[in-house]
This record gives sequence, structure tokens and C-alpha cells, in this order.
Amino acid sequence: MKQKILTALLIIISVLPPLYLGGIPLRILMFAICGISSFEIVTLRNKQADWPLTLFIFLSIIVMYNVDNVYYVPMLSIYIIVLFFIHIISETIDIDALTYMLLISLILTIACKGFIAMYELGFGYIFYIGLACYITDAMAYFSGKKYGKHKMVPRISPNKTWEGAIGGYFAGSSISLIFGLIFLEMPLYLVIFSSLTLPIISQIGDLSFSAIKIHYKIKDFGSLFPGHGGVLDRIDSLLFSVIYMYAILILFMGRIGF
Repeated sequence: MKQKILTALLIIISVLPPLYLGGIPLRILMFAICGISSFEIVTLRNKQADWPLTLFIFLSIIVMYNVDNVYYVPMLSIYIIVLFFIHIISETIDIDALTYMLLISLILTIACKGFIAMYELGFGYIFYIGLACYITDAMAYFSGKKYGKHKMVPRISPNKTWEGAIGGYFAGSSISLIFGLIFLEMPLYLVIFSSLTLPIISQIGDLSFSAIKIHYKIKDFGSLFPGHGGVLDRIDSLLFSVIYMYAILILFMGRIGF
């Protein structure tokens, strides 16, 4: 537990300066996250490093993130074709791995675009998502430890309980609601709606990445953070929360384009 707390503090200290400064430091942080995530994606599939494929996925994510919105779909189409081609010429065709790499790449790309778009609206939106996500995660853990009796999805995450999920939900939704009402320039109905649904999306993200790990019979995506696993282990629920909130802002407010 002490190691987990120390690692968590180091992670927070590392990401705060880029988040505060924005601009180039923030993009360097995001590129680093994408690069390490690309390595974890490929390593999970092959059980060993594959640097050409890692570089291809990383560069594809960066290119799709940086292109103008009008070129996003064409670039995505090319990426899908090339990814299929790589698997066709491989010794074995692994459709599971192909689907997995494609989905995670898309999630990372959309999350990067959404993160920057919301950051430009105001840091409060990023903090709001982080609160909903990590308060839910932390309180689900502690509630589950103390009150957990009924397993939630034992085939995916044996330690998660309904009591923990409910405790995390109420903590995450209430705290994010208070923050949103005070600091965000959103209609009241939208603050309430997003605050009530973000903790659910956060837990869906957590369980989705847990399902991937169960499928590939591994405990963590990586070992970069002692006691916490890899980068994808730390941002799984955040990725889903970011792309969800990005969609909410576009659909209901039209304030940021895709």
C-alpha cells in the first residue's frame, strides 16, 4: 500500500506541471503517454517488443490526432487498411489482436483530441472529469474493501463488488456535481446529467480494460509504475471518461468540433 501511495504521488507530481503550463509541455506529456501506450499495446499482443509495429501505431495515433478534423476519416481509413495489411503478411493472422490494436488506437486518438479540445475550453473541464473518474475509483476500492460482499463481474474482475461500485458511484457523482455547479459554464441539466453518468462510464472503462487483460491472461499492461502497472492501467477509466465527455459537449452544446 505504501508503494502504491508513493507511486501515485510521483505520478501526480509529474503530470501537474504540464497540465498547468499547457502548450508544448502538455503535448509532450500526451505524446509520451501515447508512445508508452503503443508499446504496451504491441507487447501485450506479442509478449515481446515489436519496435516497427510499435512505431507505426504510435505515429498513426500522433498523425490522426494532429490532422484537421476534415482529414480524420481519410487518415483513419488508411490506418485501418495498413493495419490489416501488416497482419495479412504476418506469419499468423490474429483477428483478436487486430481488433484489439485498432480499438485501443482509436480510443487513444479520440481521447487525445477530446482532451486538448476540453483543455482549451478551460482546465476546469479536465479537473471535473478527473474528479469523477478517480474519486469513483478510489471510493469504489475503499467501499468494496469495507462493505463488499456481492461480486460484480467475477469472470472479469474478481475483486470488484456491487457495494464498492455503488459507493464509488455516489462519491464520484456527488463531488463532481458540486464542482461542476460551481466552476463549469454548462447548463444545469447538462452538469447534472454528466455528473450522474460519468462515474458509470468510468467504471465501464475500468472493466473493459480488465476484460482485455483477462483475455490475454495478464495482470497488468506494463510495469512502469510499481504497484500500479503500466500507463494503460492508470488511464483506462480516464480514457472512456474523456471520450464520453467530449461526445456530450459536442452533442449538447456544439462548443467543440470533431
